Amino acid sequence: MDEQVKQVVRAAIIKILNETASDANLLKAFKVHAEKLHFVPVQYRVLGSSLQSLNIKFGNFIEKLVALVIDKDKKVVGLPISGKKVSLAMTSRTDTLIDQYITQRQLPDSPDECDEVFHKLLSQIFEIERTSSEHKQRIIKDVDALFQASDGRIIYLEIKYNDDHDTGKFVDINRKFLKTYAGLLNYLEISEPDKFLPIIYYFNPRKRWGPIYIPSSHIYRGSQLFDQFFEIEFSQVDSYLYSLGTDEEIIAIFDTLYERIRHLDRMY
Repeated sequence: MDEQVKQVVRAAIIKILNETASDANLLKAFKVHAEKLHFVPVQYRVLGSSLQSLNIKFGNFIEKLVALVIDKDKKVVGLPISGKKVSLAMTSRTDTLIDQYITQRQLPDSPDECDEVFHKLLSQIFEIERTSSEHKQRIIKDVDALFQASDGRIIYLEIKYNDDHDTGKFVDINRKFLKTYAGLLNYLEISEPDKFLPIIYYFNPRKRWGPIYIPSSHIYRGSQLFDQFFEIEFSQVDSYLYSLGTDEEIIAIFDTLYERIRHLDRMY
């Protein structure tokens, strides 16, 4: 893994830790928990909420990490709107079609395999958006990552750290994924659907959810994305992140965080 990439990743992780351990954040958490009746001591509840906050921030960090890989990798080219909020356009017909698809996939008689119905949906979306003359409504969406692969295809990624979301959030992820795909068809003026590949990418390869809404051909986990598109190896990124858990400076930040939380009542 490139030394420059390592330095950026390490600096970003330390920044996240220091922000979480700031006086303002710790005192705010202490005040919130001190007002709640609970048998768990306040300090330990603050510690738990701080660690949970770090888990959430690390999930967001994974998006930035993949963006960094795309920027540094020689086999792909990142597109300008990658990692940004973008105003996209899509017809109300497509918007309704996606909502109906999500609802139908939750019905008891919906078939377990979704390859056929999913690809039929993509074909319908493409046909509507490329041929319809009706007014297109505007939507603002986060485009987690967008790059051109070495084979010329444009790849859209919806990036998540873990496949462990609660039911409601899982539904929202898939809905947002499909609507962003539809909007990008127009934004990028895609003329051949096979040249545009939408993927939900889970950095952690552990599988929890089956292909309820999106077939396995459009869900990548762990090394799959790196093996197919990047020159940088997933094992390099994964092992470096793992090594940060034994980094003395990072361990010292956690030790200091624990000691400060233990004595929060003296600070408040």
